[in-house]
Amino acid sequence: MLEKFEKKHAQWVFLILLILIVGLIAYWRVIMHLYLWPAYDTFDLLANAALFAGKGYGYSDLLRPPLLPFLTSIYFMFDGLSIAPMLIIDGLLYVIGCIGFYLFLKERFTPLISFLGSLLYATSPLILIYAAVGYNDIPSVSIGIWALYLTYLGVKRNSKFFYLAFSVAMLAVLTKYNMALLIFPIFACILMNWNRIKKPKDIMWGMGLSLLVIIPVLLFFYVRLGNPIYPFMSFFTTSGGSSTSVHFAYNPDQLYFVKNSPYYLGNSALLIIFFTLFALLFHLYKNLDKIRVLSWSKVRGDVTKTRLLLALIFGLLAVFLITFGKVHYFISEILFFAIIYLVYKVSFKWGCDWSMDLLFLSWFATFFIFHSVYVIKDHRYFIFMVAPLAYFLARAVSFSTERFRFNYKKKNLTLYIFSAILVLSMITFTFAQFESIKTANMGNKVFNEEVSSACNWLMDHDPNYKSKVIYADFWAMFAWHLQMDVGKMPTFRNNTTILLGAKDANFTEEDRKAYDRELNKTNPDYYFFTWGEINFTNYKAIKRFGDVTIYQRK
Repeated sequence: MLEKFEKKHAQWVFLILLILIVGLIAYWRVIMHLYLWPAYDTFDLLANAALFAGKGYGYSDLLRPPLLPFLTSIYFMFDGLSIAPMLIIDGLLYVIGCIGFYLFLKERFTPLISFLGSLLYATSPLILIYAAVGYNDIPSVSIGIWALYLTYLGVKRNSKFFYLAFSVAMLAVLTKYNMALLIFPIFACILMNWNRIKKPKDIMWGMGLSLLVIIPVLLFFYVRLGNPIYPFMSFFTTSGGSSTSVHFAYNPDQLYFVKNSPYYLGNSALLIIFFTLFALLFHLYKNLDKIRVLSWSKVRGDVTKTRLLLALIFGLLAVFLITFGKVHYFISEILFFAIIYLVYKVSFKWGCDWSMDLLFLSWFATFFIFHSVYVIKDHRYFIFMVAPLAYFLARAVSFSTERFRFNYKKKNLTLYIFSAILVLSMITFTFAQFESIKTANMGNKVFNEEVSSACNWLMDHDPNYKSKVIYADFWAMFAWHLQMDVGKMPTFRNNTTILLGAKDANFTEEDRKAYDRELNKTNPDYYFFTWGEINFTNYKAIKRFGDVTIYQRK
């Protein structure tokens, strides 16, 4: 009776349990960041949301992807402007992404393994840090998960799923432009399963329907910017080029994400890795005499052709490794895509179906290549690789618990015990992570409160402030609090000009002169300086709030 119940209802029990856990995490993260305040990028997105709702206050940054602001603008249409709606939408998309990932894993694993894999994704360190903070990283990944899941359903079940898959993929791109790279795992999935697709023309119909998603966006950009593809061109131009070394995130180290991987993985993932390595060694020891290499006699079709394919794979792999970081990232992406496809062709000839493993490997590698080559690096960029990594961790749990299988009433007791340990570890880590997140963001909270206090003071000091020209560092934050357009003051450092993100506040005399020249050129009435206080020729400091100093033209 119990076994029958498990077969029929286990998948829904684990799905509900997952929703309850990640829903609670999302709720806590929203509450936490309403207290801590969001970071800079959120204020840019909030400004765009206000514009989309017809409540713009003069400032916007339309180079930012539009979907998350658009969703927030729906709330703004019916109520006043506030930070909470964007955080809530971010949190909801986080939950929806976890649901999609669970359903995706269910195509390969049992409900329990799928639950563990989804929870590994939901509670990984970077996901916990950036969930429900009003950034577009996790929302784009959540939508991307559904795009790939629907693509998989399109090749495995019904090609009409392509009608949704490409439109959802387009929504992911409009949430974060680098999600355009999903084209590689999507087409890897399609090509590896081409013979299973009953109606290939549905792929073209799906691609055509996706145009209905982007056409309104292109029309909007054309009206507002005069060029419908300008934001996309801006992103792909900067992502393929160089950046200044004084930017806080400048890091040309192509092994940056590899070196930081223990931090990204978290304790639960490391436990799985060590347990799996032990299981693998145990398996090799117990079955050493039974291990057989792949025999050429097992190859389907022409053996010579298979050998040539293997030679081509190793040749392309050598070219990929030699040229990695030395050529444009797009060339590396194409090389790896070709390797993935050829590996599938060879494995298929040996009677193996590695299509799902290769799909997730393609997903991981696509974003790893891009962010490793791109010289601007931030820990949060690893978010785009967490979901495929969680898949392989789920695969590792399945493998290791089978190697140490101990049956009790036809149940794998090892799996249940190890699962309980993992869930306890993930929940414990989540609570500990919340405390560290709160501590790490106190500086951001203090800075936001200084910005708010400085803006409130100016509004009282000069009731006609909206008729004045105001410039600021971190201008989007000041524009939000002042509810007006605020000019962009660049940061000057070591004869270099950048808009945002200097590494420190160690300004030289030459830097001060550069600020002077910029102020004399733009001639604002007020300037909010966020690096403490320095002397300007034609501006005097009239009030200071921590690191924020208000300057007025003399």
